[in-house]
Amino acid sequence: MARPLPAWGVVTADAHQHLVHIRRGRVLQSTQGGSCFRWPGDVVALVDTSVHRLQFTADQVTREKVGVAVTGLAVYRVVAPQVAWRMLDLSTEGAGSPLADILREMFVGATRRLVANLGLEDCLTRRKDALADELMAEVGPVVAGRGRTGDGTDRGWGVALDTIEIQDVRVLSEEVFGRLQAPYREELALSALAARTAVLVEEARLAQERAKAAEARRLELLRQEEARIAAERQRREEDAAHAALLARRQAQAELERDVARAESEVRRAELEGQATRLRAEAEAEAIRQRRAAEAEVSEARLRELMLTQTLPQVAAAFADSFDRITVTGASDLSVLGSGLSQVLATAEAYGIRLPGRA
Repeated sequence: MARPLPAWGVVTADAHQHLVHIRRGRVLQSTQGGSCFRWPGDVVALVDTSVHRLQFTADQVTREKVGVAVTGLAVYRVVAPQVAWRMLDLSTEGAGSPLADILREMFVGATRRLVANLGLEDCLTRRKDALADELMAEVGPVVAGRGRTGDGTDRGWGVALDTIEIQDVRVLSEEVFGRLQAPYREELALSALAARTAVLVEEARLAQERAKAAEARRLELLRQEEARIAAERQRREEDAAHAALLARRQAQAELERDVARAESEVRRAELEGQATRLRAEAEAEAIRQRRAAEAEVSEARLRELMLTQTLPQVAAAFADSFDRITVTGASDLSVLGSGLSQVLATAEAYGIRLPGRA
């Protein structure tokens, strides 16, 4: 809200204000953010040159007779203070100022005219080129400051539009809006369903890949276990074969030892048999030689043996026997006599002549 100016005295403008000092219809001073001394009868104006915003809403039906509400925002500012001061009532600032009311009515009217010539789809989708740009092109030249200070036929208001934005286009009929959204809702539902299907397909694919990977790992572990079992079985077979080979070698060694032992025993038996046979042959040879030697004993030697060995041994035998013999009859004496007769006959047979025998 603009501050009241003093009737006379020093008047100072802020940085965003343009000071216009007029005396007797002649502009004495026109500066941005300046100051002056006001005398009674002088006209002093402080024109706000800051940026202002203006929001407007226009209701209109489209070519399809569908009611829509268009909400927009315009940003404007005073660029020619002297022109604007002469053309407009700038005593009030902000959204309730006469300038704001005029601009709002212009925007509403232009928007309604544009919407009436557009379809609903264009209103909803072409906010920038179909509405905002058209409003800027239509209202901008009207309010722009193009006149000169001394020109009595000023063609502008000294106001510049920086931008116009269409914030919202809303369909007034809920039924129409619902029907209008139905295809998009169905499309969104289909898109969601397709996305969900794609997610399920992808999850199934990932699950299948995980299952394949798990099966591959299981098969690999099974193969490794089978390889381990096969290696263990082969090791046991090799150990058994080695043990069997060692057993066969041990049995063969024992058999060879038994055979060697048997052969040694047979050899020893053969040697013993040969020794026995040689001893028997030696003894037989000794006996034969002894017999031959005995056969070769001379008669004199026989007589000597008879006299020196045989007869004394016989006599000694009979001498020992006389002490134990009990003569019971003639028969006992006859036995003794027969023995003596045989001894004497034997001696005579060898040619021994005993004394007292004729």
